[in-house]
Amino acid sequence: MSQPVRRVLVLNVGKPMDGNVADRPEAFALREARPDYVVFVCSQPGDTQTGSLDFVDQYATLAGLAPEQYEVLALPDPDDLVRCYEALVARFADLRQRFPGAELLADYTAGTKSMSAALVLAALDSEGSPEVQLRLVRGARGRQATVIPGTESFAPVSGVHDVRARRFLGLARSALERYDYAEAAATLDEAMRRELSPTLRSQLERARNLCRAFDAWDRYELPAAIRLFELYRRDWHRQLAVLEQLQGVVAAFSLVEQPPTDQPRLAALDRLRDPYLAVEDVLYNAERRAAQARYDDAMARVYRALELLVQLRLWLGHRIDTADVDLARVPEERRAQLAARDRGNGVVRLALVQAWDLLADLPAEPLADWLRAERGRLLDWTKHRNASLLAHGFSPVTAAIWQQHGQAGLALCRAGLAELAARQVRRPLQHGQFPRSELLNGLG
Repeated sequence: MSQPVRRVLVLNVGKPMDGNVADRPEAFALREARPDYVVFVCSQPGDTQTGSLDFVDQYATLAGLAPEQYEVLALPDPDDLVRCYEALVARFADLRQRFPGAELLADYTAGTKSMSAALVLAALDSEGSPEVQLRLVRGARGRQATVIPGTESFAPVSGVHDVRARRFLGLARSALERYDYAEAAATLDEAMRRELSPTLRSQLERARNLCRAFDAWDRYELPAAIRLFELYRRDWHRQLAVLEQLQGVVAAFSLVEQPPTDQPRLAALDRLRDPYLAVEDVLYNAERRAAQARYDDAMARVYRALELLVQLRLWLGHRIDTADVDLARVPEERRAQLAARDRGNGVVRLALVQAWDLLADLPAEPLADWLRAERGRLLDWTKHRNASLLAHGFSPVTAAIWQQHGQAGLALCRAGLAELAARQVRRPLQHGQFPRSELLNGLG
């Protein structure tokens, strides 16, 4: 072909009632589009009736198309929606490869109902740049519902980009059901890479930002999550209250953001209404990992939650920091045992079981009876945790192990939180599991 192909028209062809193609909408579409190349989508003639294939040469002559400027896609059964769709999808892919960068137009005015439906679906599903533009010839209709010659007009199909964008929502919902907020945000970003109506763009942008907020929270990038939730404070104020408490706990335990030197490391915890909320949050995080079948990760997070529960209680109730135990605050009968954990630098650190046992021995500890009663369950749970790859072993945490043993750690930790609330040691703030596909409610 001597001239470069900048515009390709995929045109459904119907059968004229009187055999005259000049007054047909297809002829108007060819004149209005002025394509460099045309794919005529036709029905094949049968044993007892003509097909629209018989009229292609007339349309080509009418539009002044040379033989190398058009081709025919003949459909054996123009009423078979699936086969028509598959043939058109394949043809769009072929056209993109043969004419890279060319504008692709699809006119679905004529043909059978299945041909029209198939062309629209194939155009919407044809991914690439530029996107396929849908076209339609309108006009006054006569008694047989055909467009009356002389009344034709080209009508751009508005809102197509919105339709394309909405087709991404199923993928985003699927990602959200797995608590995969990063994937959902990326999918919504892809949906927004087109000209959209202001309303839909605003809705998608809000949903995308919220997905990014929950993704940041999921990774404990709390400042980023707070910045994003602040955009929608009216609707997400409860989450912001939770995040502010979490940020306070993280700051207290941080090795970077230390308080002034005249203050103990964990002193900032005293100013928080519900520092135990962080334990609950890590448990929700563990449940999300389990929902993604990341059971080793879930088990490790449950361990952190149990450890954090005891760390918080030791500090808030007894001013003991498990990262640097003040032996003067420890019952005398346990000091020698704990002093033996000093590795020569004067610092005594406690792991989960040692911290659990110490807390159980402290006088006036509200959880002491519960801690002693549940020690066996804790040891049984840690045995399975310690064997996992993310602890001290190489055994995978399978779905069966998680169901049978892993969730026991969740239940144990939540029972401890419930005991704190029952004894009015904790004043819990409202918290809950992250939303999933309901985050996209109202988007179709």
